[in-house]
Amino acid sequence: MNMKRIMNKYRIIGVIVAGLTCSTVCLHAAEASRPNVVFILSDDQGYGDLGCFGSTSIKTPNIDSIAEEGIKFESFYAHNRCSPSRAAFMTGCYAQRVDMGKVIYYKDRSGLNSKEITVAELLKKGGYATGIIGKWHLGEWPQFNPTHYGFDYFYGYMDYNGEGRAIFENTEKVADVDKKNDRYSSKSFLPAGIEFMRKHKKESFFLYYASNIPHSKWQPHADFKGTSGQGAYGDCVQQLDWEVGQLLKELDALGLRENTLVIYASDNGPQLNKDGYGSAGVLRGGKWNDFEGGIRVPCLMRWPNKIPADSSNNEIVGIIDMLPTFCALAGVAVPKDRIIDGKNILPYMLGQKLDVAIHETFIVPGSTIRSRDWKLLVKGQKPGGGGTKGKQGRLPAKAGALFNLREDLGESKDVSGAYPEKAASLRNMMNAYMKNFNRNIRPREQVSLDQ
Repeated sequence: MNMKRIMNKYRIIGVIVAGLTCSTVCLHAAEASRPNVVFILSDDQGYGDLGCFGSTSIKTPNIDSIAEEGIKFESFYAHNRCSPSRAAFMTGCYAQRVDMGKVIYYKDRSGLNSKEITVAELLKKGGYATGIIGKWHLGEWPQFNPTHYGFDYFYGYMDYNGEGRAIFENTEKVADVDKKNDRYSSKSFLPAGIEFMRKHKKESFFLYYASNIPHSKWQPHADFKGTSGQGAYGDCVQQLDWEVGQLLKELDALGLRENTLVIYASDNGPQLNKDGYGSAGVLRGGKWNDFEGGIRVPCLMRWPNKIPADSSNNEIVGIIDMLPTFCALAGVAVPKDRIIDGKNILPYMLGQKLDVAIHETFIVPGSTIRSRDWKLLVKGQKPGGGGTKGKQGRLPAKAGALFNLREDLGESKDVSGAYPEKAASLRNMMNAYMKNFNRNIRPREQVSLDQ
């Protein structure tokens, strides 16, 4: 493929980077300058769809380089759909705590509550330029525009009038979306991200690069069609890998490589029900369910000379942890007037050995609970996304199914009959958790009927 030709077509202007500051306590170095942060979130990408996570049919050298130069988190959790994971990222809370446990559409007349304190607001408070490029998906009415939630700049999709997605710059519509030929292409996002980074290269900045690929319907740019061994889905992943490569190159060109934390993750598991769809690798299930394939996603981080190169971590972490971690980097206090479910995982990032795990449990409220190596399905699960290869992957699992993830990462064998005490213990843990959780749910915001 002719990279120069692609560059000309995209007319690249600048990279996505976001600024965050180092807490001297966490970094043990008061003289350390605050890092910028690039948080790149792919859309519906599976655990098995990166080279560094085992894919042989999709080539992702640029994304893989983040792992080679940094850390790979192997037990990173999100929610099983788009809006919930994005709400968790913004608030540091399980999506159900902020009443965002479902996908939010224009017809819902609702969105993220304006009383929530977002990661963007916290970093802006700390003196950072903040920007979001791409997919918001936390409310499609004007009152839910990202610029009302701490972002100085927004360039991406919104649906203000129920007529379908359009591209907005801040609060102004700048282009219609060609649904037939360009519905899910992010070719306009990369230039906007690079322009943001160049504009703020002399100050700390946080930018959230929320790609809308490889979400279906897969429409890769013409230069990437047929380039992978996994159909149009794989072509889209390779397009995104190229975009990531351009972001990394721009960081180098601006001299920001050493002082930038780059994070790459997915919002949920992949769609699996047709040839060419995504892959959850060794995990069971995919998008729309709470098997590991639906909620465990790839996550990579690079911060030169801070994060040890070519390292890995298999402790429980998740998208809820980004807000408190970014606050630690920025020297900004985590809100104390509300429950925040996430925790600061900077020690893991820096390769520190801890006597006690930061998280011993991960919970999908009311649905599943993982405690160390054990996982209980409190709510029955259907395969979702069409299941995975093999008979077991296509079968549902009943409520009460218990799995030992250390011995059975693919959740293929229900061992609740062999370990009834463990199943009962996890069920009691969930019941106790939900009793308190249900008393502390914060409502999403509604649009008045006269709007």
